[in-house]
Amino acid sequence: MKRNILNKIPRSVKASTSLFLATVVSKGISYLTTPFYTRLLTAEEYGQASVFLTWMNLLGIIAMFCLSYGVFNNGMMDYANQRNEYSYSMLVFSNLITILTFCVVLFIYCFFGTWFGLDLPLLFLMGVVYLFQPAYNFWTSRQRYELKYKAMVFWTVTSAILSPTIAIVCIYYFQDNRLYARLFGAEIPLIVLYAGFYIYLAIRAKGKVEVKYWKAAFLFNLPLIPHYLSTNLLGSSDKLMISRIVNDTATAHYSVAYSVASIASIIWSSINASLIPFTYERCKAKDYKSISMVTMPILTVIAILCILVIMLAPEVVTIMATKDYQKAVYVIPSVVGGVFFQVQYFIYANIVYYYKRPKYVMYASVSACLLNIVLNLIFIRKYGYIAAGYTTFVCYLLQAIIDYFAMKRVVAEPVYDMKYLGGLSLVVISVSLFSNLVYQMKIIRYAVALAIVAIAMIYTKTRMLPTLEKLKMEDGL
Repeated sequence: MKRNILNKIPRSVKASTSLFLATVVSKGISYLTTPFYTRLLTAEEYGQASVFLTWMNLLGIIAMFCLSYGVFNNGMMDYANQRNEYSYSMLVFSNLITILTFCVVLFIYCFFGTWFGLDLPLLFLMGVVYLFQPAYNFWTSRQRYELKYKAMVFWTVTSAILSPTIAIVCIYYFQDNRLYARLFGAEIPLIVLYAGFYIYLAIRAKGKVEVKYWKAAFLFNLPLIPHYLSTNLLGSSDKLMISRIVNDTATAHYSVAYSVASIASIIWSSINASLIPFTYERCKAKDYKSISMVTMPILTVIAILCILVIMLAPEVVTIMATKDYQKAVYVIPSVVGGVFFQVQYFIYANIVYYYKRPKYVMYASVSACLLNIVLNLIFIRKYGYIAAGYTTFVCYLLQAIIDYFAMKRVVAEPVYDMKYLGGLSLVVISVSLFSNLVYQMKIIRYAVALAIVAIAMIYTKTRMLPTLEKLKMEDGL
């Protein structure tokens, strides 16, 4: 009987649910290991590790050219019968860009090395990651696009366990240089894993490289690189600027808060990866009503999750770090509120990407990023690192608004139920701005948290399950 029920669930729903659970598990492992890092490393070392990871994500946008993002999904659709060759060709193209970028970075490093705040061995570690990581990125992007979730779940969880476990062991054994132990211990196992997927993609494509794919991918992504850089800077420039304006200890505090706040964004990333193929297919059929029908319940759940994280922030920070990090709790509401509007940006941008109008997305992200840098320069100096959360919140809101109008310009209609979404946004904004006032009132916070859980259960029964029931007859999400 149970098998019959499972067989009736659309494969797309199984894939989304499985990837969602895998993300929750992998993120849960990350949260379980964060308390080890905050206790095994000094606050300064933890801040330095955060700066390294921030630089690695930022430079990786240029070095890997983000070829596993939107352009790859378009390639999966446009070259459905040559997906092996397309994937490997993009991998080789990514490697060429990485080598050129790394040569430029090394040249700049010779003159401005201290500005990076990184040692040369750490820079080389980045370069090796950039060469091999795209193989795993292309493989996972294809698995998500094709809704093949079993192997994806296995490797997601495996990498989530392997990397921090070896890093923690290395910190124990190499006390003389705990920063290197933390970073090399975490990245080397992943490099080995990525190398395996590199070989796998090469074998599947029989080593065949089609240069003809490169031009289209390059032209599509070139205007998007400022967008990807701006989006990354919007989420990471805070750490870099806090490190430069305040100190690495303040960066550590902010990073702990940001890690707590990222629960919702990590979960959304998994959901969105499965939502993209559905959105593309519905856009192709001009069926915007179905896109709204599926997306609105998901956004509601994300909003509920954001509010729950905000209400329980003091307890989460206590678990994840020592008492020295308690002030970080006051950053969480603003950062979590920003995450909700970051999610909104994606639902608009997915549609803009389908119609291949990336420049509109770029305008939004660049504007938000520049504003964020200016606001950080003003308010971090005046109010400290806590101000960075609020500046990011404002900028994510601005980005979502601009992307909404970009989507409306492209399709000439709002697509989503904007009255409902506006009300939901006001609730999240209110909670983000005023929750700090009740952090010392446990009874009120726990009551709100229980109410949120009850609302989530009722909403799941009345809206989410009926939505899934409708999708059983479709090749939907």
